[in-house]
Amino acid sequence: MSMLPPPCGEYFPTLDALIAAANKHAREQGYAVIKSRTKKRGDQVFKANLACARGATRKSSGLGKRNSSTVKCGCLFEANAVRKKDTPGWELSIKNGEHNHGPSSPEDLVVHRRAEMKEVREEIRKFAEAGRKPSEIHTSLKTAAEAQGKRLVVSQRDIKNAKRVIAREAMQTIPSPPISSNDNPPPNGPAEQVAGSTKESNALQLQLLEQRIATQEAQLREKDALLREKDAQLQIARLEAELSRRSTNSSSDKGPQYPPYDPYG
Repeated sequence: MSMLPPPCGEYFPTLDALIAAANKHAREQGYAVIKSRTKKRGDQVFKANLACARGATRKSSGLGKRNSSTVKCGCLFEANAVRKKDTPGWELSIKNGEHNHGPSSPEDLVVHRRAEMKEVREEIRKFAEAGRKPSEIHTSLKTAAEAQGKRLVVSQRDIKNAKRVIAREAMQTIPSPPISSNDNPPPNGPAEQVAGSTKESNALQLQLLEQRIATQEAQLREKDALLREKDAQLQIARLEAELSRRSTNSSSDKGPQYPPYDPYG
């Protein structure tokens, strides 16, 4: 299957809008576009080099077999996004539209999952506030996407991570407790007393929030460990059942068993 490059000849108001449009096309073709380098004139970016998400190569950090549809393979696809002074916006041009790999599923490309996460993050926040689990949220989002003729690419793990970030942000936005009347300075006292009391209150509030975050993260790690332990126990039980079944079949294949011959019997 030939993966077509993004169409050219259109102007975009921002570089991000150009990259989003290019990735909308690339998602249907089976690849993703990323920004590799930028050039500035003063403090303004006027040119960006775009590459395939599988363009660079890197050494493996583990001993396991990696997903061949997401591993970087030195793809030479290259494009430029340029904003000239005499043009109304950013324009795309293709330098090399060929890929050295086959198409990948959108679920395997983090670029597409991140882009979709921005679209569904508010829905995830509402579901999280209602106490829904990541699997339930994923099912609801998938059903809604299919009803619109779309395909959901964010995973349950993405939703789980988003819930953690949303919970952390919610705790950080908790307002500080109001200053009581005992903290007010006397009518003719220095204003520094109020500032000092406010700083101490904010520091205490921040410390409490950090403790709550640490506690919740520890609970999540404990739950993950319990789930892994349950999975291991289930796997052991399945293996034992399989061994028992094979042992039973082996005994039945041996035929009838007779007692040893006794010449004096």
